[in-house]
Amino acid sequence: MVTPPRLVRTVLVAEDGLHALIIAVLRLLGRNRRIILPFIAYGSPARARVGARVVIGRPTAAADGPRSRWAVLRSTLARFFTVELPRVPVTITAPGGGATVPTDREGYVDAVVDLPDLPPGRHEIGLRLPGDPAIVTAPLLVADPAATVGIVSDVDDTIVETGITRGLAFLRITLLTDVAERTPLPGAAALYRALDAPVFYVSTSPWNLHEMLLQFLHLRGFPLGPLLLTDWGPSSSGLFRIGASEHKTTLVRRVLDDHPGLGLVLVGDSGQHDPEIYAALAREFGDRIRAVYIRRTPGADARRRAGLDALAADVSAGGVPMVAVDDSVQIAEHAARLGLLDAAGVAAVRAETAAQMP
Repeated sequence: MVTPPRLVRTVLVAEDGLHALIIAVLRLLGRNRRIILPFIAYGSPARARVGARVVIGRPTAAADGPRSRWAVLRSTLARFFTVELPRVPVTITAPGGGATVPTDREGYVDAVVDLPDLPPGRHEIGLRLPGDPAIVTAPLLVADPAATVGIVSDVDDTIVETGITRGLAFLRITLLTDVAERTPLPGAAALYRALDAPVFYVSTSPWNLHEMLLQFLHLRGFPLGPLLLTDWGPSSSGLFRIGASEHKTTLVRRVLDDHPGLGLVLVGDSGQHDPEIYAALAREFGDRIRAVYIRRTPGADARRRAGLDALAADVSAGGVPMVAVDDSVQIAEHAARLGLLDAAGVAAVRAETAAQMP
């Protein structure tokens, strides 16, 4: 259902007014320490996309070690109860380049910075606020222009079990499960390592979870890659958040534009709309999409399974292999037949999948 534009504008004005009042009250109370929350920067040797968010100081993270469910809940909720700062200039410094850009109405930095033909690999950028000598750093991932394959991967129920279609299970996992206890999909990390390609993690999860998801990737051995998430809340496109189709389609098109030599492997799950979104992309960019893999989520009814199989057959008949799978091994074996990974990679995926199966 389309939200009436007048209602959206009214809600945005009300939210901005409430936000300004909260910031004023916090400043009167002396709580005005500004913090930059950086995102992973990424791009080509000539250009990088840089993202971050500026907020008023939030509670520090809990100490390492086991935490109670109550402590996990407080930490999770604290990620959402932030106060963002609009129209704050942020200075970006990158190897051989840089810029100063203002945050938007939600406190986000979203900038493109020119680079001096950096070598592929991992670099570092810095972000600084006016009047603050401290520099916050973030990784900058420069894709190799010679690379011919990249991975676009969903997150929920594609690399990490969240139960997003199972109501209470999703809330329990999201709110009460510590990141160290979150369960990866068996063999998923080994699969992405074996494919040995740039990875772009695309999800409709909110930016508030960026830090937690980054920690999950590190703990579970996934290749580092940009986490391309969404903002939850009123915006010019609606009252809650951008739709999954618009979000993922826009970002995949951006990746294809930014990396013209890259063919993409799309990986998602059947729990929500990934099959339909990826099928549309395969039809639109048949010469750039190398394969589509859809993980079947537990509990799918017979009608959904049959519809997925029919959709996969239709897309495959159009020239882009699309396969519905039950595990990472099936993806690895099919990708090997396409020449996307070798026998050693398939063996590594089999071994990790067996070790991680419940």
